[in-house]
Amino acid sequence: MRIFFVCLTAWFVAQIIKVIINTVKYYYNKAKGRTRKKVTLETFFKLGGMPSSHTATVVALCACVGIRNGFGSDVFAVSGVFAFITMFDAFKVRLPISRLTDAFNRLQAKVCGNETPDVKKVEGHTIPEIIGGFVVGLTVALFMMKVIGIFEADIKIFEFFENAHHYFGY
Repeated sequence: MRIFFVCLTAWFVAQIIKVIINTVKYYYNKAKGRTRKKVTLETFFKLGGMPSSHTATVVALCACVGIRNGFGSDVFAVSGVFAFITMFDAFKVRLPISRLTDAFNRLQAKVCGNETPDVKKVEGHTIPEIIGGFVVGLTVALFMMKVIGIFEADIKIFEFFENAHHYFGY
């Protein structure tokens, strides 16, 4: 249950950062005379943007599993694959679909007029947004482990590399 709490905290922190960034952008653009969507409660639950909350969540999971079970464990490998698939999907699948949806909605507005509703857009992530989520997830996991003491274990980050001969048989 502790790992779940860490993951939930990483998601929450990433979403709070996302709201802060969008609020700063809103007031900056307002001062420059540009229009931008106002920040609402919906912004907190919105997909896409900086940082990636999905990435923060799975990286926190991966870090906690590595800290708790060891970075050479099978469970860590599974969580690492899960994290990789999540980040890959955000960048290579959802981002292009998001851009394609924008193009489709513009084309639909030209052909059919503005009376037809837009296709709902699924937001993807850019590389900086994924890196931001990675940093948030890792920071939250390490902070909760070391400062708050959510785990009693010591961080053994280099355990895997020190015992690589054991894992790979050389």
